[in-house]
Amino acid sequence: MNTPSQNPAAPLLAATFVTALWGLSFVSTKTLLGHIAPIQVAFLRHLLATCSIWLAVAFARPPLRVHESDLPRMVVASLIGIPVYFYFENTALLYIPAALASIVTASSPAMTAVIESRVGKRGLSPAGWAGILRSAAGVAFVVTGDATQALQNANYFRGISMVLISSLAWAVYTVLNGPLVRKYGALATNAHQISLATAVLAIMAIPGGMPGVSVIARPQVAFNLAYLGIACSFLAYVLYLFALRRLGPTLVSVFINLVPVFGVAGSAVILGERLTGAQLLGGAGVVVGIFVVERSQRKAGPRCTS
Repeated sequence: MNTPSQNPAAPLLAATFVTALWGLSFVSTKTLLGHIAPIQVAFLRHLLATCSIWLAVAFARPPLRVHESDLPRMVVASLIGIPVYFYFENTALLYIPAALASIVTASSPAMTAVIESRVGKRGLSPAGWAGILRSAAGVAFVVTGDATQALQNANYFRGISMVLISSLAWAVYTVLNGPLVRKYGALATNAHQISLATAVLAIMAIPGGMPGVSVIARPQVAFNLAYLGIACSFLAYVLYLFALRRLGPTLVSVFINLVPVFGVAGSAVILGERLTGAQLLGGAGVVVGIFVVERSQRKAGPRCTS
């Protein structure tokens, strides 16, 4: 089994690239919410992702059989990590700016570390916890740095709560998928999970109906759906699960802290959302925390997860 101590460059680059894609996904989702309902956005992006991943499976031909004993974990991870996660994240973007939502997702690594320390065979080192706390402090600094303006929105806490729930869902997804990707690989695991999740999202989207072809065909809508479905849900999920297999749940989840860096920058440039000095300083704290945890994990050597 590959471990964090064996040639970590590829998984580290994969995790960084994934967070760049996901950071900008908040901008795309926020744009789409001006045309399509939150659950419709989630369904359409994963419908595109499902088509993309089964094309990849047709070329790569990975083994697809899942042992019966692993089916409950596969199903639960799929439902929590995709329908639950995207319902709360997308809905939250109706109430808070994309930049703020991307920042709050940085709470996910701390949640992942706590969960893994409870269910894994070895807890996070003190240096690793220090890195996560440093990143969390950066997030807190970003949020409170612009709190006065945010608190004028009556739905501010509702949106923040929804992002926190989605972050918890992602932490559970990450920990549950650790053993699965080591056993079945990133492509096969993602193919099964994203297909099941898309079916569930379709059922969830039925009451609100689907947007018409004239809406989906708008260049702005089509481009952002393609970005979310192909780049963020197909490519990014495969790369994330590859990094998860090589780095372990706690270390790979820490890269989620890079999401607000890209999310805040993208929101400022594309959506015109205000980028404050506090956000820049907080983002720097987030990045420093990532390197602290990454270094502590590499020094600690191989880790075993359940």
